[in-house]
Amino acid sequence: MKALAHLEMTRPYTLFHSGLLAIAGAEVASQGTAAGWRVALAALVTICGWEAGLYAGDYYDRRIDALSKPYRAIPSGRVSAREAFLTMVALIAIGYLSALLLGLPNLALAVLTTALGIAYSKAFKNKALLGNFDRGILGICAVAFGALAGGSLAQWPVVLLAALAFFHDSATNLVGAIRDVEGDRAAGCHTAPAVYGLRAATLIAATLGVLWALCGIGLLALTRPGWLALLLVALALAQAAYVYGALALQAVGVYSIGEHTGVTRAQALQAHKLLVIERLTLLCGIIAIYASVWVALGLLAFTLAATLLAQTTLRDRYDRVEVAESGSRA
Repeated sequence: MKALAHLEMTRPYTLFHSGLLAIAGAEVASQGTAAGWRVALAALVTICGWEAGLYAGDYYDRRIDALSKPYRAIPSGRVSAREAFLTMVALIAIGYLSALLLGLPNLALAVLTTALGIAYSKAFKNKALLGNFDRGILGICAVAFGALAGGSLAQWPVVLLAALAFFHDSATNLVGAIRDVEGDRAAGCHTAPAVYGLRAATLIAATLGVLWALCGIGLLALTRPGWLALLLVALALAQAAYVYGALALQAVGVYSIGEHTGVTRAQALQAHKLLVIERLTLLCGIIAIYASVWVALGLLAFTLAATLLAQTTLRDRYDRVEVAESGSRA
């Protein structure tokens, strides 16, 4: 029971995104020449940081979750608050020791990222769009961490990749906030959907989606991508266009689902699931600009398989609970 609770807290369906950001940063910064151990270590550190941030979020949000998501690990009593906090500290320590092997600049960036991650949970999540943008900045940090491990930050392709990460992760996080709006409102948490309304938040997310797509197109224009990179990025763009287009049309009332107008909780849940898959495709496409076809396809196959397995065995189970509880409150 406790092992399952910790597995739920790690959100394995989001596990690989930060690591792929770091790998993409290293590959773009070095034009594919970075040492394999440095790239792998950069991915490990960013994943440790991401997981520490998830534990921090569950620790600092435990009172909010007790009201809106009592089935989660800490509110349900399956993991104590102290245990969650110590796990967060252990993940941070592992990340710092590993970052030190890459150099002092990487360690300094890891420390800054930790501060931003905790700030999201303790302060920025309750500050409307500042919370979503803090998540976007964490995406920049992951790209920069990989770029430092592989080469120089001062390159236009790296800058465009960092901008893509900012807009992309801000948008995805905002969709997640749309999904959680009812519980956040009940708990008095001032997320962007709670403050500005679902329609405005949805249109902002769609706009951020357009901005990251433009950054991705610009990145491809500056590099010399092969067929696989072009194909995967095109697939990701198509996935994103479908998700954000449907959300925007639903938000403005162009069409409705059943008797509902506006974005429903179930639709936001499904959109977020699709975006989790889309970002793996996108990042593996960017990695494929410089990595071999087999490396890029191997990363995509492994991360997609693990993510889909986690979504079907873990996320779908408690997402059904969230939707059911939302319906009972309506």
